[in-house]
Amino acid sequence: MHSSNPNRCEYCARLIYKNISGRYKLCSLRCKNYFRRYKPNNELEKIIFQNISKGWNQINTIFSLVHFVDKFEFISAVGRMVHFDNTLKTKSKDELSMRSYISKVKK
Repeated sequence: MHSSNPNRCEYCARLIYKNISGRYKLCSLRCKNYFRRYKPNNELEKIIFQNISKGWNQINTIFSLVHFVDKFEFISAVGRMVHFDNTLKTKSKDELSMRSYISKVKK
């Protein structure tokens, strides 16, 4: 699926400490279950991208505008956009959380 960052989970983009799947790089059973029924949600990624204003935005504020997904699915989509698609960037080098700040990558 995503081969640009080999040390990250293919679903949620967190760092992998223990791979639980032989075929894919997945970090937990929860990611494995989501990955099985995963269909690329381009609509969610478009909504995330459209709701980011100029400058740094807290993930929690953007999440409050989206009501049709759960937090884990939302933060996973943001993680994929940051670490695999390179359409967003983070303010810190830590793992993403709801209090992290993100911004659009300038082209």
